[in-house]
Amino acid sequence: MIGSFDPVEYSYVNRIRTQAQLADCSKLNVYIMYTQTLELKNYSQYLPDNDQEIALVNDLYKLVDGLHKIDNPSPAYCKAKMNIIESSAESIQQVTGNKPK
Repeated sequence: MIGSFDPVEYSYVNRIRTQAQLADCSKLNVYIMYTQTLELKNYSQYLPDNDQEIALVNDLYKLVDGLHKIDNPSPAYCKAKMNIIESSAESIQQVTGNKPK
């Protein structure tokens, strides 16, 4: 069984994806993305019938947390990591957006 569409959850994912599209590895941007991802993880954690999305969100959190822990990543690493984060967030958007309303 899959839970129903949650516009708050979708909004969190959209903001994280948008931050990743900026490909800005400044400490502030990475911190903002980290905070948003942690909020999404905490928000989604106990939503009913949300197991599939919880797993995807936890994976996204690990990606962002990994970037957050690195001081001054190289531009190449930053771009690659942001692309992976963006792709992961887009996948979550697809799952979230396809839930019944």
